[in-house]
Amino acid sequence: MPRAGRPATPLITRQTASDAALKLIDRHGLDGLSLQGVARELGVSAPSLYHHFKDKEEILTEVVRRMLEEIGAEQDTWSDDWETRTIELSLATRRVMLRHPNGAPLALRFFPRKLMLPAYERSLIDCPYSPEAQAVILEAVEKFTYGTSLFAAAAEAHHVPAMPTVDAGRFPRLAHALKVAPGDDEAIHVEALKALLDGFRVRFGSKLAKD
Repeated sequence: MPRAGRPATPLITRQTASDAALKLIDRHGLDGLSLQGVARELGVSAPSLYHHFKDKEEILTEVVRRMLEEIGAEQDTWSDDWETRTIELSLATRRVMLRHPNGAPLALRFFPRKLMLPAYERSLIDCPYSPEAQAVILEAVEKFTYGTSLFAAAAEAHHVPAMPTVDAGRFPRLAHALKVAPGDDEAIHVEALKALLDGFRVRFGSKLAKD
């Protein structure tokens, strides 16, 4: 029990420390993150963090884990339909990356693939395609999702549009394509993913999973 009149020592956990680190990254970017800054955010001394993390890179790995957990919590429930759920998860990933654009590049360097193995396994339970096609499908959906999401997050982090203003006089076809595109950037993301899913049906339709 702490002595009367003295504040209790703040509780440090890997979760509270990674949450504090993510807040700092959101405010100041990756260059603004330091163990001292995380300690100040938590109201503790920097050496205290070494009981939980061996170095800054371990904190960054935990930050990515927290972002992945945020993706999982983006919806209370997920569709039972495989294609619909694939779109929902891809959108959730994009939204979280855009919510933390300064931290999004960490997903490339510190992506905890071992932690994703259960998610990969679950996604294949009701995948409508045969095992011979499933690794290709996982690769395509994951790389599409993170590629487009990180591209959008990079633009957000630097406060520039993902697509600059297009001079219709010099680039008439591109200007027209953008003008008649199906909605905003998120809508285009969804339509592009649907096109990818349509492609799976064309290429792998003869290799549907057996019941």
